[in-house]
Amino acid sequence: MQQEKIKCAIYARVSTDQQGDSIENQISQCQEYISRLGRQYDDTDIILYRDEAVSGYYTSVFDRAEMKRAIQDAKNHRFQLLVFKEVSRVGRDKQENPAIIGMFEQYGVRVVAINDNYDSLNKDNITFDILSVLSEQESKKISARVSSARKQKARRGQWGGEPPIGYQVNRETKKLEIDPERKDIPVLVFDLYVHKGMGTFKVAEYLNQKGIRTKNGNLWSRESVNKLLRNQAYIGHVVYGTRRNQLQREYDDSGKMTKKKVQLRMDRTEWQIVENAHEALIDKETFYEAQRILSSKSHNRAPRRAYHPLTGILICGKCNQGMICQKRSYNGKEYRYYICKTYHKFGREVCPQANVNADELEGAVVRLIRTRLDKLPNDWFRITVNKEKEMERLRQEMKVKRQTREKWRKNQVDLFQQRELFDAKTYQRQMLEMKNQIQRLDEETALLEKQLGELAEQITEASSLDRYLDEFKKLELQDLERTRVLLQEVIKNIILTDRHLDIKYHFDFGR
Repeated sequence: MQQEKIKCAIYARVSTDQQGDSIENQISQCQEYISRLGRQYDDTDIILYRDEAVSGYYTSVFDRAEMKRAIQDAKNHRFQLLVFKEVSRVGRDKQENPAIIGMFEQYGVRVVAINDNYDSLNKDNITFDILSVLSEQESKKISARVSSARKQKARRGQWGGEPPIGYQVNRETKKLEIDPERKDIPVLVFDLYVHKGMGTFKVAEYLNQKGIRTKNGNLWSRESVNKLLRNQAYIGHVVYGTRRNQLQREYDDSGKMTKKKVQLRMDRTEWQIVENAHEALIDKETFYEAQRILSSKSHNRAPRRAYHPLTGILICGKCNQGMICQKRSYNGKEYRYYICKTYHKFGREVCPQANVNADELEGAVVRLIRTRLDKLPNDWFRITVNKEKEMERLRQEMKVKRQTREKWRKNQVDLFQQRELFDAKTYQRQMLEMKNQIQRLDEETALLEKQLGELAEQITEASSLDRYLDEFKKLELQDLERTRVLLQEVIKNIILTDRHLDIKYHFDFGR
């Protein structure tokens, strides 16, 4: 009776950063290895598992489609030998690799890493742990080398990745140069947003109506307009290091580990900015005015879509409804006045608030704001230094909490690696305790971040108010569009009761 041959399988993976080591090469090497094992191994009907363009460091081994299929097949005893080229093909995580090998062994599968001379039959777990650590370190080195190369490229003023619309990359210098066919698009966007007073939605709508598309041929949206307006490339700068990838491991209540890649927003002080790296499309005054407007609109403020300066922020104090602006002509002259919505719909018996001349009301509001702004140098800016000191104290407190969190996270990792030394109940209890400590620190850090944000906003407001001081001094009331932009940015709402005004501002005027 002929003895049944040992069923074999091959696992191959090509990562996003190592495309040169192809799937086919890995499989070919593994097939040749199996063919030299002897007649008792089936080398004609080998099961293949392929994971393509999957990171071995950021993607959990348990989240890969083909690896999950291999685990399930091993559980169902579909093969008894699993071969891969080297430990790094399983993954680049020193914690997960031993766990995955242990799982295959549990199902009676022999595991072989050819290039690393590892064979699970030898029971040399220490060797495998060392190989896993080296594999993870190599992944970090690859990532660091790629990051360093990009950083050096940025320092030379060279551009990495897709150029923003209006620019193209010079093949020789690798720097941005103006794209003659699309250079007018970003100029138009800044003009519509800064000088015409349109919001990001209206700008996107305008571009789409004119048949203008994004660089990728898509329709414009609030997000794509916002991204363009914030891009410092348009004033000739190359910015690098705004975000950084980081591996995040998480443990559930049972102690099971999952991991994912997260992008961290870096502090502005860590950004690398190369100024005047290429020709600018937008002058700096216009660009920074756009940033000021974007900042002022980040406080959940209503969009400025109405034509008249106070529409959307003027409220009737008698019925709490909004007031709208109407136009009337008399003897060939046009008049504007604000009227309560309730009165406009149902008549004076329902709401007795009188109509108000628009020019007079807008002039009164502007004069009130000018008076407040004139008092600011003494009442406001002197406290900015104290707020900056408080921000520094909060930053130090956050630093301590993050260091403490990192210690607890390392304790989690150590416990996970030593889980075989504990019974299940003790392991889960300790892991849950550590998880709760980390969660508490995260909540405290989030609170500190909120306080920091509020202080930063106050300091930003001080800077914005300084600019508004200049803006309102130069403002001409006949320019309704500019008046509307400024009033809507500064004022939350105005409650009008008879002739009395109660104004609530977006800014603290140091009262």
